[in-house]
Amino acid sequence: MSDTGLFPNDPSSPDNQPRWQSGPAQPQPEPDWITSLSDATENWLSALCSSRLKAFLALMLFALVCFMPGFNTIPPVDRDEARFAQASKQMMESGDYVDIRFQDGTRYKKPVGIYWLQVAGAKISGQGEDAGIWAYRLPSMAGALLSVGFTFLIGMRMASVRVGFLAGIAMSAAILLGVEARLAKADAMLLATILAVQWLLWELYENRAGLKRYQASILWVALSMGILIKGPIVLMVSGLTVLLLAAQERSFAWLKGTRWKLGIPLMLLITLPWFIAIGLHTDWAFYVDSVGKDMLAKVATGKESHGAPPGTYLAISNLTFWPVSIFLLLSLGWVWKQKKQHAVRFALSWILPTWVIFELVSTKLPHYVLPTFPALALLTALALENRATSWNKLWAKIIAGFVPLIAAILGIGAPIALFIIEGVINPAALGLGLVAVGLGLLSFSVLVRGRVMAAFLLAALVAPVLYLSIHGTIFPALNNVWLSNQMAASVNRNKPCESIELASVGYSEPSLVFLMGTDTQLIDPSQTKQAADFLIEAGCRMTIIEQSREPAFLEAIGNRADLIEAVDHVKGFKLNGGKWQSFALYRMKM
Repeated sequence: MSDTGLFPNDPSSPDNQPRWQSGPAQPQPEPDWITSLSDATENWLSALCSSRLKAFLALMLFALVCFMPGFNTIPPVDRDEARFAQASKQMMESGDYVDIRFQDGTRYKKPVGIYWLQVAGAKISGQGEDAGIWAYRLPSMAGALLSVGFTFLIGMRMASVRVGFLAGIAMSAAILLGVEARLAKADAMLLATILAVQWLLWELYENRAGLKRYQASILWVALSMGILIKGPIVLMVSGLTVLLLAAQERSFAWLKGTRWKLGIPLMLLITLPWFIAIGLHTDWAFYVDSVGKDMLAKVATGKESHGAPPGTYLAISNLTFWPVSIFLLLSLGWVWKQKKQHAVRFALSWILPTWVIFELVSTKLPHYVLPTFPALALLTALALENRATSWNKLWAKIIAGFVPLIAAILGIGAPIALFIIEGVINPAALGLGLVAVGLGLLSFSVLVRGRVMAAFLLAALVAPVLYLSIHGTIFPALNNVWLSNQMAASVNRNKPCESIELASVGYSEPSLVFLMGTDTQLIDPSQTKQAADFLIEAGCRMTIIEQSREPAFLEAIGNRADLIEAVDHVKGFKLNGGKWQSFALYRMKM
């Protein structure tokens, strides 16, 4: 990439220093350490990106350092992760790999692809249906790593190894992808399929030549996998990209090389068998639930209390895409000026229609706009490589301040939250938080002197330090938040026999079912008599009772009270509901 001259603080030009006030440029002395740090960073980046293989391996290592903390130590997270994992576990238990169920109920919100991948993860672990939650997270980790790799590939094909590397670093450091890499859900792997398609669309758009046979196979297989993982989302993102590009080009001719005569039959061969099978198996109820009750309902209303007005994603992306969002904001001027450049036009056509649609949809969850993040990362990398940032405005310096500010809020706030919730001081987390703040301040100091490449890489280094602190040490230590874990541990300590039956009244989180077994009964709080009868009936049984329902439970027990005993009490903070709750664990007297 050549320097377009849009960056007034080019380190190679002694006359091109930051302007802190209007009027003629005023030369500003620069500390030697900033010059040395910037030069060292540039030399390191150039050496690393001199080889595709070196750059790719370094990128994968950085991504793993960002994604791994907490991967196998954070307990099952309610509610989506636990539901996905439990449904996958039940596939193995039942041997039915067509239907999707959570306990006795159906789970027809998404197609089957992610469940099959999670089953594969559990079986690869060697533990099958007894595998811990980390095994069900393996597809998400793989999807996140593939997403970083495809972002690198697209950036490299668009411009250079350096642009690909910088875009990959941006995706690895982004908060939202790091969260999805650690959750047993569909979104990280969906993103990987979307990126595979977008890579090949770029090849068609830029080269105006047909895809090679292996490339066409990847395109149509990726589309098929995306459909099996999350239905029409992959078609929406890629289809809207094509439509907007075609409208600007006034032609679809560049799409001729997709080998669709081979690809469409291949896609149908991969996807149709399950879609037909689930329709026949459920008397077409799957389509009523997934299309009517889930997808269309989310468009019309804020589903499951997740409604929000248009503009919400624009507001929260400063956090979900942090720390890259800071550099993206400072590059928007360059993006606008270069909007007719092929790479920029492609990225904008990728981002804008998908983003607008999700802003208009009533139901809003942070991960919905994740498919646009690689394009944002690519724009940021292109702008960085073209030194496209200006520092002659006060707002630019204010925006730059969000690098250390967010680092401080997360790095210091998380250990404080741990102390408030658990009464525990974690020196390691606090130390890591201070290191993150230090790196953030260093990035800011370099940034306001126009050394943008060094500032970006320093900001990216904040991410793994923060994630090691928050995901690696803080989250696993929040015992009062992981109520299901506490309950499972209490049951295992106090169970009168090896194999027990468990019922829960007033606590119905899916994570409890995942940890304690598919047969766990989740009883409505109004049905305390049912819970009392369950405990007294023959068998090795235990019952969890929420404190406010305990008097009604004991009343339902009546003159049989001398047969039971409370063996433990569990107290914790229920995130879904946002309140402290206490529970008693009852069993038959031994």
